[in-house]
Amino acid sequence: MDEAYALATVLRESLTEQAGAEHPEALEARAVEAYIAHLCGDHREAVVLALAVARIRCSAGDPRAPEEVARAAAAWHRLDDERAAVAHGCELLHMWYQLERRGLLSPTHAGLAAAVRRRVDSLEAFV
Repeated sequence: MDEAYALATVLRESLTEQAGAEHPEALEARAVEAYIAHLCGDHREAVVLALAVARIRCSAGDPRAPEEVARAAAAWHRLDDERAAVAHGCELLHMWYQLERRGLLSPTHAGLAAAVRRRVDSLEAFV
């Protein structure tokens, strides 16, 4: 699995350098790298990578943005670092707010957003 993670990182870096971070192939490589990071237990890196994909798709108005935000939230739930969980949770909430304003937030994703809001609120009381 570590070799797959290293190869995914090299692929993402190469595609990003050649075509730019927003290029579809670079985005897919970043999403794959995030998933492999998650499988390897590197949850912080998985969150950072998944948030980057979600952020780019949200900014571009991509119809896949809600699913990418949900993937980032799945990785986010595994964070142990409370400060990082608050910071990244706030970013997730901001993206869901943007999606809601555009009418792209499904009831399922609204439920995920509510769960993130509850966790962020509870963590902020202690951080």
